[in-house]
Amino acid sequence: MASRDLLRRAAVPAVLLFSLTAGGVAMCGLPGDTLEDDREGILGTYVVNGADPSEVEYSGTVTIAEGDAPGEYTVQWIITGAIQEGTGVLDGDVFLVDWRTVSGGRGESGGTAEYTVGDDGVLRGTRTVAGADGIGTEEIFPEP
Repeated sequence: MASRDLLRRAAVPAVLLFSLTAGGVAMCGLPGDTLEDDREGILGTYVVNGADPSEVEYSGTVTIAEGDAPGEYTVQWIITGAIQEGTGVLDGDVFLVDWRTVSGGRGESGGTAEYTVGDDGVLRGTRTVAGADGIGTEEIFPEP
């Protein structure tokens, strides 16, 4: 369902997010909706704020689109100094992604990410970087 259709269906409260490099409005999901009810549940463009395993903070945008195979999603992060791409699957309210850097000043890297999709449409989770100690964190907020 398109974001505009959600707004027409009900009065939905909004969460406002500001960062130094990006800003956006995150819309909340309707009570009782589940991700299994609608494939478009996580499709869209998002604002991301995170910290890598070294606790270096970053922000940018994330786009989640349908993948080539049924039940698969493609994910692209455009964040401070890098472009990363990944492939993910949604299992209930858990979104699992394998990712890799395709462009950036720090060189090649990759890892995994695991998010829980909240009732408010925000993806909150962790990211690992292959070969790095620690775990990074991310919050991904839907754009209107």
